[in-house]
Amino acid sequence: MTLRSNPLKQSYLRAVVRLVVLLSFTLIVVFLTTLLWLARLEKVRSKFVRFFNAGARRIVGVRLKVEGELTNLRPLMLISNHTSYLDIFILGSLMPVSFTPKLEIRSWPGIGFMAMLADCVFVERKPTDMQRAAAEMAEKLKSGKVLALFPEGTTGDGFHVKSFKSGFLNLVEAHDLPVQPVSLAYTHIGEVPLSAETRDQVAWIDDASLVSHMMRLLSFPYINVIAHGHPVVRMAGHEDRKALSKACEQMVTQGLKQMLEEHGVTS
Repeated sequence: MTLRSNPLKQSYLRAVVRLVVLLSFTLIVVFLTTLLWLARLEKVRSKFVRFFNAGARRIVGVRLKVEGELTNLRPLMLISNHTSYLDIFILGSLMPVSFTPKLEIRSWPGIGFMAMLADCVFVERKPTDMQRAAAEMAEKLKSGKVLALFPEGTTGDGFHVKSFKSGFLNLVEAHDLPVQPVSLAYTHIGEVPLSAETRDQVAWIDDASLVSHMMRLLSFPYINVIAHGHPVVRMAGHEDRKALSKACEQMVTQGLKQMLEEHGVTS
């Protein structure tokens, strides 16, 4: 059934078909990735995880345009603004990364196991857990991996960037890590530019149900997203990690604002 009166051209049938394809694709990749995990074939498993993110991104209807340049430096810390669970598919399709989801996700049926297979570092947002989490992150970085962080600590509305938290940037100080900020801009649902009235169709905010939000999102023809890679920054030239965090926040904010303005998105 198609909602013809809706300018966003939602289709319930499209949502169901995409969901079935996504679940089937996920089951196949999880099975193969589990075999690779058991066989300790880490490099191949990492490539499979990236393959999954790229495939899932296309299945759910995200059309991605990459601007700027993504660095090949390793190890690397990748930081970005956070709007939706789609950010995982997007960033995860750009390069092999280890994300840092909250600890409670590890106990979620299915999703927790998938996050483990994807080499995530689970973080409890408490000072008492920071040392353990930081040690796990350091191990990922020592092996030459990319650590992806959302310094806002939560999802935003897609139009504004919340203040970056500088806590985990102590790893940058300790390991002299390069940091690449990335601005993610959601610009259109189909041919319709996002606006204040439609931003919650994409942004996962206000305690929206994951299932209902995703089914609605899958019903759209496609979603346009731009990922802009900013120049790599290092601790040198910044007084401390808070100053570095603020500089990255400003780069991501300015990049987001510019991309939204260029594509006629109004807040």
